[in-house]
Amino acid sequence: MALIICPECGREISSRAHSCPHCGAENKEIQQHSAPPSHLENKAPNPKKERKISKKKLRLIVLCSLVGVILMGGVGWLLYHNHQLAVEEEMDYDLLMENFSIADAETFLLRHPETEHKKDIQDNIALYQRYEQEWAKIVTSTNVDDFAMFRSKFPNSPFDQLAYDKIDSLDWTYAKRSNTEGALQKYLDLHPDGKYAEMAREQKQFIIDSRPTDEEREAIRSTINAYFAALTDNNKEALNNITTSAVFSKSCDFIDGHAGNGVTSYSVISPVSIEKRPSESGPTYSAGCTVSRMATDSEGTAQSKTFSVRASFNSQLQLSAMSMKGQEE
Repeated sequence: MALIICPECGREISSRAHSCPHCGAENKEIQQHSAPPSHLENKAPNPKKERKISKKKLRLIVLCSLVGVILMGGVGWLLYHNHQLAVEEEMDYDLLMENFSIADAETFLLRHPETEHKKDIQDNIALYQRYEQEWAKIVTSTNVDDFAMFRSKFPNSPFDQLAYDKIDSLDWTYAKRSNTEGALQKYLDLHPDGKYAEMAREQKQFIIDSRPTDEEREAIRSTINAYFAALTDNNKEALNNITTSAVFSKSCDFIDGHAGNGVTSYSVISPVSIEKRPSESGPTYSAGCTVSRMATDSEGTAQSKTFSVRASFNSQLQLSAMSMKGQEE
């Protein structure tokens, strides 16, 4: 038992007394201690248990977050990977269609079996197989029309440039074989930028430059006639003016060797053909004609003979070489 102070009169009373024996005031502290516990009273929390539950929740939250991050990352990577595959497929497709070949097309379909371009590529493979079959039929042909027809029928085929090159080559072969100004010009008209265009222009210009002018033709004809007239007259001075030193020396020896053998006369009896050969040091010329020789011996007997003559001229139009070959009677 304990003593307490009455809150009304201030005297000591027993803690078990229901009221103060001095003033009659009720003992509230005793009543509080003796009152039955309330069923609604909350139990005191257990700190250890609360901490244990919090750690579990935290682990769960962390685990769920980690799983969420992994799933989001996986979905993101999958979307990115699919996007990259789509970009790569389009790049491969553009490259394939830019320079299509059957081998590359088959490789593309192996790399991208689910491509949306599958039908287009298969159609192109079939078309290119036809190109190859048609090309194989004419590849060894020497007929320009075969390749022209192929280009007309298949203007977008991979063999179009090859067909043009064949036409170019065949047209050049014909022009070169003809070797005339007209044939070369025809090639240039058909192929102004052809593979052989520069050679055709050079050859055409060579032919033009090889054509003697009217003045050159007349000078050469006159020189040939003057040469044989000088032989007929034994005129060495005339020979000296129209020949080089080498031809002059030989011609003088010829005149001296036939002196006293009667009268010999020469005359040109055919047109003179003339060719011109351009060179960096100046053009040279060659000429051909037929010459008749009439020889009368001391007894008055005349004999005639014809010769094929080839003469050469230097850039100064001097006679630089002469040959005479007797013709059969």
